[in-house]
Parts: sequence; C-alpha cells; structure tokens
Amino acid sequence: MSFQQMNAVIPQFRNIEIVRESRLIVPEPGLEKLVIVRQGYLIAITEMGETRPVSQGYACHSAAGPVKLQPPAGREAEYAVLAYRIVPEGAPWDWNGPQRLLSENKVRYMVDGLLQAQEDLRSLDGEAAEAQRFRNRMMLERILSFFMYEGRLNEERRHSDAQIEKSVHYLEEHYMLKLTLPMLAERAGLSAGHFGVLFKARTGMTPSRYLKRLRVAKAKQLFDQGERSANKAAQSVGFADYFHFSRTYKELTGMSPSEYIHQLTEIE
Repeated sequence: MSFQQMNAVIPQFRNIEIVRESRLIVPEPGLEKLVIVRQGYLIAITEMGETRPVSQGYACHSAAGPVKLQPPAGREAEYAVLAYRIVPEGAPWDWNGPQRLLSENKVRYMVDGLLQAQEDLRSLDGEAAEAQRFRNRMMLERILSFFMYEGRLNEERRHSDAQIEKSVHYLEEHYMLKLTLPMLAERAGLSAGHFGVLFKARTGMTPSRYLKRLRVAKAKQLFDQGERSANKAAQSVGFADYFHFSRTYKELTGMSPSEYIHQLTEIE
C-alpha cells in the first residue's frame, strides 16, 4: 500500500466494533477492514493455515481470503474491527496483512473517538449528522495514514538494524583490515552520518571506538597465547602505526603492550 494509492481515493467510514473473543473475518465485496489491537495480542490464521502474530494491527483486504483472529490460549485480548469503503469503487487498494505502529496511544485515542462518534451519530440527523460523518472520515484517514507511514518507518528501521548487526559481525571477522567509516557505511547501504548514529545506538560507541577496542582485545589475546612481539601483534590486528597501537593499548587497558608482555613473562 502506498500514499499514491491513498491520495487517489476517499476512504469512507462504515462502522467500528470492539471484540474480545475469536472472530472469523470474512471478506465482503468493497468493504475493507482494519483490526486494531487495544489489549494483549492476537494470532491471525489465514485460509492457507499460516499463522502470524498480531500485536498492533491487521489489514483485511476485501479480495483476500478469510482470516481467523484469536487470542493465544489462556490469554485475553481486546481489539477493534474498523470497516470502511474505498471510493471510487474498484480503485487500486491492496492493503493486507499485519501492520505496525510507533504511535499506538494516538491511534487508540482516535479509535475511542470513532467509537464515541458512532454512538453520537445515532441521535443526530440532517446537517449535524453529515458533519459528524465528515469528521469520522477524517479520523479514519488519520488512522490509515499512521499505519501506512509508521509501518514504512518500522520496515526501514528493521532493515537498518539488520545492516548494523551485519556490520558488527563484519568488524569481528575483518578487524585486521584497513577499515573506514565511509567504507562500512557504504557496505550497509547507509550514509556515513546515519550509520554512525545507528551503530552507536546498537553498541554504545562509535565505529572507530568499537574497532579500537576490538583490535586491542585481539592483541591481548595474542599475547596471552604466547606472542611476545608487540610490533607483530600490532600489525596482526590492523594497526599500521606501532606508536598508535601502544598509546591505544595503554589507554584501554591501563598498561602498555610491553608492560603487559613483561607481566606475562614474570608469571612464566
């Protein structure tokens, strides 16, 4: 589903109801449905027998197969089933499957608003009723836009998180190579600035700091395994400059490589 599709249509609110038990959502021609989880979570079972966890939302397309929604065994759940039509009829609209949100509380407030508006509409007529239907449509459009926009952000975030995880593994395996921030960012398909921010959020340190710590840890491991040449160890773990290695090693461990080697030699 894209915003290009949404901009070309008008979603018209039909009704909303709260459900607390299992429900089979059966497709109805021209009637789209959006399930919004308010408490707990659900299991969605498609006609093909596929099961999917639903923690925030599920779009049921009018042309898709039936979907059974049920709380996990022994658990309680509450969810809203929001039904709407797309105008003009037959316009492209392919929204289907689990949906994600970042602003759950905002959407819950809007769901509460639609529930109250649906109740109020029963006592209105004429211009007042039409005005309320218009407000309902606006609230529906806001709910749809939150799901569409934030669902896309979630996808981008998951992709970025996966790329950072791959970058961490790459550093663990290739720490001895000449590595730069632009090179790592390019491998991850991100800008250098964005990569640096995401990497620090994941590891608690910049890529440069992480690499220094990793290289020093690997050098220390070499010393523990019998290497007695600090210069060789420096080259083995990726330091081109021995003095840089020595300074970094002391900064991170509290002693120079030669002091650590001397300590090991005394123990032997």
